[in-house]
Amino acid sequence: MNLSFAICLFFVQQVAAPAAEDVKVPGAEKAVLATYKRMEQADRKGDGELWFTLRDRKTLEAMDPALKAAIKKGGHARPKVQYEPSAIRVQGTRAVLIGKVFDPDSGSVQYDTVLFAVEDQEWKVSREQFSESPFDPFVLSALMPPEDGAFMRAAEPWKRITYAGINTQVVKLQNVVWKVQATRDESFLYVRFEALSLLAPPGSKVTPQAAKSGNPGGLPPSPTIRVKLGDDRAFLVSVRDLVSTKGIIDKKGKSAGDRNTIAYSLFVKNGAGEDIYESTIGDDTVSKLLAVQGKFIDVKLPLSGMGVDGGAAIALEEADAVMQILPFTVEAFTGKE
Repeated sequence: MNLSFAICLFFVQQVAAPAAEDVKVPGAEKAVLATYKRMEQADRKGDGELWFTLRDRKTLEAMDPALKAAIKKGGHARPKVQYEPSAIRVQGTRAVLIGKVFDPDSGSVQYDTVLFAVEDQEWKVSREQFSESPFDPFVLSALMPPEDGAFMRAAEPWKRITYAGINTQVVKLQNVVWKVQATRDESFLYVRFEALSLLAPPGSKVTPQAAKSGNPGGLPPSPTIRVKLGDDRAFLVSVRDLVSTKGIIDKKGKSAGDRNTIAYSLFVKNGAGEDIYESTIGDDTVSKLLAVQGKFIDVKLPLSGMGVDGGAAIALEEADAVMQILPFTVEAFTGKE
């Protein structure tokens, strides 16, 4: 069994790619790169035991027993496979690396992003994603976002942000389901969707009918927003609620049915409509870029990931067929009422 294929089966999630750049190797970055090279070593030798050694405990505990047994047996070695890092970022005890995996014998090329965390004083792999195409630069900043900016450090900051205008030519004010606010600081673009009524909390149980249909019901989805950066660059941002289904295992290790709960997913696409990033919160998952509480859905988009420098203009407009929210330019957060 090919170890990289086994990794794909377990870790594959949303994808996207950064422009290649020289990787700098001071301090912690050098240690992360050393772990990445050991991943290459495990692949070259078909060494299942080394593969396990490089993963964190949470990853190993979450693995399907059958997959774990298959990897433990080892498998087909790829003696010439090359793991080539192209970008790396370290923050404290966490790191993200973007690279390319190339096997000259088969001619296969994969692109991967690897999240690392320090465990037992060693860098361990906590998550890995694969793609057949390079990742968008947004992914590096999304997986390892910057520190919160002035907006998040302020007290009750949303009270100081005006609402986007409503297109009263297509919807009456009393029929508006979603209102939108947005601002920016030195680190992020912040977008808030405010619903007409309370939203189901992430992780809350759904009815059997909703589980069967896969539709949580409730309010229509929040508007899809187009983030416009000048005349030639844009991102599409949307949040959708969905039914998350996970199997329940009893104390004897046998299936005890399913647990169906509400989850929310943030989707980011490039201007061409291609998926570049997805993040989901639910029963046991969290996100640094998405939060849902009360009537509010809050989204944070790292400016570095969108290639926004300094005071470059950011404009928002609704991307749905019927534009209920009027286009507007995002104002920088000043902290003033």
